[in-house]
Amino acid sequence: MPEFDSEWMNAWQDVVNGDPAMAHIGRDFTTSFLLGFGDKEYVVSVREGRIERINDHLNPDVTWTFGLRGSRESWEKFAQRVPPPFFNDIFAMASPLHGHLHIDGDAKVLWQNVRALTWMLARMREVPVAA
Repeated sequence: MPEFDSEWMNAWQDVVNGDPAMAHIGRDFTTSFLLGFGDKEYVVSVREGRIERINDHLNPDVTWTFGLRGSRESWEKFAQRVPPPFFNDIFAMASPLHGHLHIDGDAKVLWQNVRALTWMLARMREVPVAA
């Protein structure tokens, strides 16, 4: 299972930034967003579809546009190579019927970049998991 620690996040960044499709899908995706894995939170800074920085030292000076917060267990299911039903995308997870994910902040920016964001998050399934 992924630890969602800094090492794993850096590996995810490498997978995303090494994906040639992101250059096209994410060319207009520039923002910072929060990812919450239970009690671990990171601000992911994206520029033109590339993750420039992942910040785990959050304070009032670290800003983000929208946030995706879920339990560690929910993200573990999402990050499986083949996720179970209701964990296959962020909208299934965020459904009020299930409540596995909470979306905060400026949803307009999320929707403007939904294809790039969902593509980027799906790359979590390609991060090697340490034995």
